[in-house]
Amino acid sequence: MKNVDIFLQTYNDLDKEIRKLLGIDTYLSHYKVLEKISRRNELISRNLDELKTYARLRNCIVHDTISGTEKPIAEPLPEIVENYKKILNRLINPLTVYDICTHRSKILLASPNQLAIDVMHAMKQQLISRVPIIKNERVIGVFNGNTLIYYMTNAENPIIRNNTTINDFMRYISLDAYRKEHFEFVNKYVSVFEAESLFKSKNKNNHKLIALFITSDGTQNGKLLGIVTEWDIFNKIETI
Repeated sequence: MKNVDIFLQTYNDLDKEIRKLLGIDTYLSHYKVLEKISRRNELISRNLDELKTYARLRNCIVHDTISGTEKPIAEPLPEIVENYKKILNRLINPLTVYDICTHRSKILLASPNQLAIDVMHAMKQQLISRVPIIKNERVIGVFNGNTLIYYMTNAENPIIRNNTTINDFMRYISLDAYRKEHFEFVNKYVSVFEAESLFKSKNKNNHKLIALFITSDGTQNGKLLGIVTEWDIFNKIETI
């Protein structure tokens, strides 16, 4: 297919898809449909100006021709066609947190019965600042530098021995123990735009949302599937 044919097909497919999402008939113009869905769909909202430009280009292709040749007065560049297709694909197949997360198999995890010194050595070697603590497939806490500070300043006998286990820090590892940092649980189908809103809304009043734990049921009771950070989200959204 020629670029112009692919462009027109993408326009038609996009128009059909957004009308389906809105549950509306064909009486509204494409412009109006775009504006309407942009109020509830972040992908369309972020690309609204481009999509309107593409719609104008489509009208030129369909309705305006070069006199005597019947050829369209304008033809889309290859990069325009690719971007148009990309937007349509992301509308049909929204990018989710699971698509961009660090999957469980690549996460440094620890259990309550592990030696604390071994966990700290692994953190140093892998340049990791936080380690999720897992019990029965569930996230029950996070071990990090603050854990040691709270332990050293609050424990009755704050000595870390070779046989000290993560369980000895549980009072300071619990997710409820963090004062300025917190974590949320989501399911794997949450879109990157929903996750972005979570980070923006939760990072206020001197409290910072550090990461989203992706679990099998979207709660702390579910099996850990992956982790996504604010950096993961904003770094990826810039490319959408």
